[in-house]
Amino acid sequence: MPSRPRFRGLPVLLLSLLLAAGCSGVAQQLPEPAPDRESADRAAALGDPRTVDPCSLVDDAALARFGEVRDAGTVSLDYCLLRVRADGGALAQVKVGELAPEDPGQSDPVVGEAEPRIAQEAPLPGHCTRRVLLGDRSVLVSADQLAGAPGVELCGMAQAGAEQAAAAIREHRVAHRNFPANSLAVLDPCRVLSTDVVRQVPGLEDAEPVAAPGGHQCQWGPDDASAPRVRLVHTAGDPPAVLHGTAVEEQIAGRRTVTSVVGGDPATPLCSAETGHLPFGPAGGGQVEVAMLVVAYPDGTGLDACEFARGLAERAWPGLPPR
Repeated sequence: MPSRPRFRGLPVLLLSLLLAAGCSGVAQQLPEPAPDRESADRAAALGDPRTVDPCSLVDDAALARFGEVRDAGTVSLDYCLLRVRADGGALAQVKVGELAPEDPGQSDPVVGEAEPRIAQEAPLPGHCTRRVLLGDRSVLVSADQLAGAPGVELCGMAQAGAEQAAAAIREHRVAHRNFPANSLAVLDPCRVLSTDVVRQVPGLEDAEPVAAPGGHQCQWGPDDASAPRVRLVHTAGDPPAVLHGTAVEEQIAGRRTVTSVVGGDPATPLCSAETGHLPFGPAGGGQVEVAMLVVAYPDGTGLDACEFARGLAERAWPGLPPR
């Protein structure tokens, strides 16, 4: 939604983007907030959201009291992913840095005296989220339990990560990545794929593009698990790979593409088409930028969704910059 290690990348990015409709990280159309100079200043402190290095928002030491911390690899341009292994063996995942639109009607408790302040969402079983408030948007910090007995301090992890992110923004310590002009990171995905083309998908005849605040994702269709949706994501990680029997490597618009029913079950009406772009990260690391089209088609099967994904990729890939 989103390295991109394959066993982590699809569940973390694809399912959270489209199956878990209504989650806070999904782009939403919200009322325009009244102009607020202070809020604008807070958002400006983050700098260009397209180039933010989200891992500069958190220090492993901030989470060390909860257990052993390690980098879980790049699965998105929008957030930093960490794993925390508690002393009892339980495993948690912490995501830091994704931008989300901030609904002015939110009534979650807000803590902290210094700006930016932190909103505390009510925890769910195995999940806890904090939002660093930047006016019309917020920086999300979430913790999820992956394995082990209940009782992991998820909200403590989320709070610690949010406090670190707030301090980095307040103290102008946010780092930015340097991308070339032909990078996907600085390309608006809403301009890559024509809305007229998306509207040829049944159920999306009136769809409008909605951009995520980070500038790396564009979605057509509502955040409703029973409705068709199309999302184009510019991400980064391992080159697209064929992992199961419903994945196919093919040439689409002259680009190597992996088309895959998410999870490998043909009955799942969710399909992705991915193509690699420029190298990403340290030289020789093998990671690449990735353009990923995700189609949800609840009225059909995963194979139906893949046919739409292929057709959309045929029209979208020519809009990507040359490598």
